[in-house]
Amino acid sequence: VRETVRDATFLRDASTFAVAQHKNLYIYDGAGVELHCLRDHRPQVNRLAFLRYHWLLATVGPSGHLRYLDVSTGANVADLNTRLGECDCLRVNSWNGVVHLGHAKGVVTMWAPNMSEPLVKMLCHKGAVAAIAVDRGGRYMATSGRDGQLKLWDVRAAQCVRRFAAHSNRTLPVGASLSPCMRY
Repeated sequence: VRETVRDATFLRDASTFAVAQHKNLYIYDGAGVELHCLRDHRPQVNRLAFLRYHWLLATVGPSGHLRYLDVSTGANVADLNTRLGECDCLRVNSWNGVVHLGHAKGVVTMWAPNMSEPLVKMLCHKGAVAAIAVDRGGRYMATSGRDGQLKLWDVRAAQCVRRFAAHSNRTLPVGASLSPCMRY
């Protein structure tokens, strides 16, 4: 493509995929032929995820705008302003179709396309959220942050179950504090 590629995801199967490139969002077929160029996803798209049972492509940019695109009709279903600033993490809970966003302020929000406010808003880290993972059953979420911690969350209760510190092989109980040498 000869330009920056920020993220890519398959749509439905390997016959089509979406690519967040330098300026625009593109959809290609399995042979690499450009099918669509979506210019209305500006200024840029950082992360992509496909909700396979809903036929929705979820995109988020650096400004924190979450957009849902119906890939069967090409229509924008929702354009939601998270109002939490920069966002560089996006994961889909495959069990229920809820989109998890990780923000630079350490907050994780959970979204549905038919709601204008987040379903859940959790302060997970003291620094930016670096990565999010959701288990197949949709009950647990793992987050890692720039604060050097990895946390395992019970999504149903919105509570931290386990916490791991950087440069440590041991698990910390939820209420325990870190010694200064383990913080970084």
